[in-house]
Amino acid sequence: MEQNKVLLQGKFSVSSKPGKVYVVELTNQFLKFQDASCGRDTDAEGVIDLRDVIGCRINAGVNKQGRSTSCTCMNSSVVVDRSECLLSVYFCPKKKKNSLSRSYQRRHCTLTLGLSQYADYNSNKTVCEKWRKIILSLSTENNNDITFNTDIESCEVPLPRKLLVLINPFSGPGKALQIFQNGVSHMLEEADISFKLIVTEHAGHATEVMRSLDLSAWYGVVIVSGDGLIYEVINGLMSRSDWETAINFPIGCIPGGSGNALCLNINYLAGEPVDLNPILHSTFVLIKHRVIPMDLVLVQTQKTQLFSFLSITWGLIADIDFESERMRVLGASRFTLYFIKRVLSLRKYRAKISFLPVTPYDPDAKNQKERVRKFSKPRRFTMIRNSTTQNNLSSSVCENGVQGMYRRNGTAHSIQRFRSKSMPAVKDIDHDSQLTEDISGFEEHDNVMFSVDDTDECFSSSLPNGNPVKEDNTSTGSDNTFEEMVHTLSNDGQPIKASLLSPLEEEVPSNWVTIEDEFITACALYQPYLGPDNLASPESRLNDGQIHLLMIRSGIPKSALVNLFLTFETGDHVNSPYVEMVKVLAFRLEPSGTEGNIMVDGEHVDYGPIQGQVLPGIARIMGVQ
Repeated sequence: MEQNKVLLQGKFSVSSKPGKVYVVELTNQFLKFQDASCGRDTDAEGVIDLRDVIGCRINAGVNKQGRSTSCTCMNSSVVVDRSECLLSVYFCPKKKKNSLSRSYQRRHCTLTLGLSQYADYNSNKTVCEKWRKIILSLSTENNNDITFNTDIESCEVPLPRKLLVLINPFSGPGKALQIFQNGVSHMLEEADISFKLIVTEHAGHATEVMRSLDLSAWYGVVIVSGDGLIYEVINGLMSRSDWETAINFPIGCIPGGSGNALCLNINYLAGEPVDLNPILHSTFVLIKHRVIPMDLVLVQTQKTQLFSFLSITWGLIADIDFESERMRVLGASRFTLYFIKRVLSLRKYRAKISFLPVTPYDPDAKNQKERVRKFSKPRRFTMIRNSTTQNNLSSSVCENGVQGMYRRNGTAHSIQRFRSKSMPAVKDIDHDSQLTEDISGFEEHDNVMFSVDDTDECFSSSLPNGNPVKEDNTSTGSDNTFEEMVHTLSNDGQPIKASLLSPLEEEVPSNWVTIEDEFITACALYQPYLGPDNLASPESRLNDGQIHLLMIRSGIPKSALVNLFLTFETGDHVNSPYVEMVKVLAFRLEPSGTEGNIMVDGEHVDYGPIQGQVLPGIARIMGVQ
């Protein structure tokens, strides 16, 4: 299909411009309208980019008898005749802050078209239904960045989605329920997304719900809260006997707490604003989403094993997070206020930190650049899962991401592979309500949903060096550039094994690096943002298969520490000589003493030895890349 070819054309009224007839054209990229009295060479009066469309409906305010009810169309008072059918298009276009700025924010808009081509309502409705079907089909395809070669006769309305929405009414400032009712629910209705609302009643309620939920009855779960409820959902899924399939259940989120780190990261990596109207932008991403793999980290303490999606913090950052809980009503401001308090009475902590680096690391080097050597042969951790049929893999919810496949030669069986790859954000592109047809500003992403090919040696049941794939096997990759560490999932319903970790009571493996020193803070990070204005790990991605270990040792002056934390907003702290950033696959923290705080995804855990390893791309989230 030609990219600028007109697929549909018709004459409609436009509710916001009464008294005129407009020629409306639909291409595979845009919906355009212009005054019918103007020449064809005149620029379109209005243009909607289909990538911005979130829904399209036959207006429920008009029934078959032509009676009209109240209409909430933007800037309009709609009056219709007995035969007119109304078609409403809901969209969220980008708008620059000002003419000199590259920053933008979205706004929620409605365009309502009236069709009176025929004398009876049902005939007009049939035409509007055709327009609706094609608009919805193309807006979904544009969202997925695929080639525009769809035959309009084969266009189908996307399948309906039913979401379970979990809300913590006490999260952060305590406005999560109000946020959903006032800012989210109507947009889901416009997108024809049905949902059931559950308001959590106590700590751990979300874990209980996910542990017993019939997942087949739902498309996915959406959390309206802070990061704590996301933590509960993930650990609820991983505590099920069918965790290997349950963890594929898509998770979406709307900011309703203090930190809202996962929402920030989803928007940031989607190229959406993170500082303006986060509820609107998060809802837009939720509606336009693709299912994307997300790394988890398996965490072990002396008493328990759990699963983390965001971070493990210790020292100063953990102290701020935990001890500011009493100021939760202040929202994100509590972190800034408590940072000032903690710097004035700065604590130092002694510990032994061990890790398995992605690239060679020399702890005795004079500076960070010398400690971390460039990629000679980086380590990479891969998990593989047996699959009995080809259909098992092809029907996966992972539309684009890290999921690949090995195939056993001469058999119908396959092995599902989870190997991580960084997912860059889409380049910024400016398009307001008046748009050009140039979409060249978008990046072409690598297709990392691997196709099956018996002739490709990287999809055989043996690793490229000829060794069979087996649990905990280490080998070089097919291009001889990676030290591949492979773990086979058992498919027996047993809890996942920590294949890179030794028991906490034993010494770490010999290929690990150990540092024993006095620290101000240390964090294991696996997403860019830890919270608002806190771009703690700018190189992290949702599924890069790495833990980014941040360490700040004692000896830093308080003034330098304050200046350092002021640069967390932009991520420039990683360039400070006081900050060490090391990419690792696994780590262990062994603090001295018994007083201090350790936080996992913002949740307090017992103080003492703790370790973790990455589980690349094992979870699924609703995002845009």
